[in-house]
Amino acid sequence: MPIIRSDILTLQVTSAEQQQALLNTLALYRRLVRDLMTVAYTHWPTVGASQGNEAVKIIEALIHSTAKRPHVRYTYFANRYYKFPSYLRRVAIMDAVGQVRSFVTRFDQWRCGRRKHPHAKPPRLTASTKTFPSLYGGQCAKLNADATYAFIKVRQRNDWLWMGFRLKGTCRFRGKGKAKSPLLTNNGRQWQLSLPEQFEPPKRSTTPPDRVLAVDVGINTAATWAVVDAQGTVHARGFISRTDKDREYRLMARIRQAAKKHTRHGSRLPPGFCRRDHQRLTRLADNQAHQISRQLVNMALNHGCQAIAVENLKGWRPKAGKKRTPMKARFHRWFHRQLVARIHSKAVEIGLRCVAVYARGTSRQAFDGSGPVKRDKGNYSQCTFSSGKRYHADLNAAYNIAARGHVFFQGRGRKATARMRSQMSTHTPRTPVSLSTLWQQRA
Repeated sequence: MPIIRSDILTLQVTSAEQQQALLNTLALYRRLVRDLMTVAYTHWPTVGASQGNEAVKIIEALIHSTAKRPHVRYTYFANRYYKFPSYLRRVAIMDAVGQVRSFVTRFDQWRCGRRKHPHAKPPRLTASTKTFPSLYGGQCAKLNADATYAFIKVRQRNDWLWMGFRLKGTCRFRGKGKAKSPLLTNNGRQWQLSLPEQFEPPKRSTTPPDRVLAVDVGINTAATWAVVDAQGTVHARGFISRTDKDREYRLMARIRQAAKKHTRHGSRLPPGFCRRDHQRLTRLADNQAHQISRQLVNMALNHGCQAIAVENLKGWRPKAGKKRTPMKARFHRWFHRQLVARIHSKAVEIGLRCVAVYARGTSRQAFDGSGPVKRDKGNYSQCTFSSGKRYHADLNAAYNIAARGHVFFQGRGRKATARMRSQMSTHTPRTPVSLSTLWQQRA
């Protein structure tokens, strides 16, 4: 299956004239999408039954007059959006139809009783959406060969003109496949041009991998990894911690202090309390997920791994930590699912296989097959085997995850159901699978 990755480049807006031209272009495009949504919803029995680009022909027959079609039903669009680029108009039509289709689907689900809550209110059709225009290459946007300069058709002085912008950023995917239409976006601070690229990932081998890189995601240590081969030999191991712990702890402490000060007289926290600090925490977690996943994928390549095994923690909810304690907040900010998703997406790009194994018992069972372990109360990262040997709990879990990954790729796990296949996970046999399983198999 082809995959799409995007390079995001920043537009160097050097004058107030360029800034105003981009603002006018975005505002006029959003206004057109809003008006087209009313037309699409009015004629939805016809528009909704169309497939693909057929909706463009149906709506253009209602709003756009030509020499062969001098009279249309809605003359407002020709007067209000004079000389609007045809390619940009068709993008707006597909954008409006997509939003109306989403609303109709959600409303039908609500009417049929498929609701999150029994007394949930019906969805609403929001016409004023924060959408961004897709610029057809060669018609609304032109880029040079090395993507350092771009010409974009913008709204300026009541006309549509070409305006040049310098681009800042690095292209990691440009030229690897088929270029798609760029997207003009704005994050509130700067204008950006997103360049999607569609390419075929490398073909993955169907034979069982010889080496698997296992990743155990944790709280104190962001990721504990180990390289294990099919015979159960550990070739490498290590720990990766977040590099922004000080910034994260400082922001969380500031939020706690502000909350104590605000609620000391019994008041409740208002909506949007410490919004900027929470946004910074979210951006820090997103950046760390990218950085750590990149390190793990590079290590898998350096050690000759053909697959990556992680824990299937989808739907897992933490129970540790009492209310109003830092541990509760740390579990709440844990980005384990985000990190696993980043690892999977980066592994697909380079042709590595990725599997999410059954997580229960990976930390509880000893990797040497001696049975359950006992975690230290004072230092939760350490554990004691039934034989009396002390070991690192996260490394023990990483070894067991690698063993379950090998068992999955060898096809000796329990038969996967449809739900399990959709989650890329598998249950282990009734006997807990640990690193000793590979040793017994080798013997």
